[in-house]
Amino acid sequence: MSKQPSAPADLPENSTAFVDILGYDGYMQTQGAIWQRRVYYAVTEEETFPIAESFGFDGPQDFSVDLNGDGREELAANVQYGGDGRRNVFVYQRRGDTIWKGVLDLSNLPNHDNRGITSTTAEYDPAAKLFRVRYAQKGTEVPGLLEMRGLGRFRFSPYHTV
Repeated sequence: MSKQPSAPADLPENSTAFVDILGYDGYMQTQGAIWQRRVYYAVTEEETFPIAESFGFDGPQDFSVDLNGDGREELAANVQYGGDGRRNVFVYQRRGDTIWKGVLDLSNLPNHDNRGITSTTAEYDPAAKLFRVRYAQKGTEVPGLLEMRGLGRFRFSPYHTV
């Protein structure tokens, strides 16, 4: 059974309590001013442990939403890397007592001019309820666009913090 921190004094500095993210109660801790990193921590009777992370220049943009229609909410985290500004999206999913992290499989995009990681950008759009991928195309300056719902292009593995 989850236990939410009972008072703001129970929370670490720069933290905000949350209820029912990936089925856990706990807190999120945000660090940084211009480029921010947020880590979500579950708090149970036995322990406190990280369940998700996000980061970016515009502050983390995270959304609890049922992405696969199973009645349980995943956490879609739009992220932006500090070195090159590239945007991507991760999906965190709870399976039993284990958190899984999903990353987009961007192989086999139509006419993709694959110049490396900066040839794609991805995000979750909560208003449209879909994932949007823009990518460099061969022979044109016009980017390709792939919009999709569901988790078919995501590859999941158990989440581990660095």
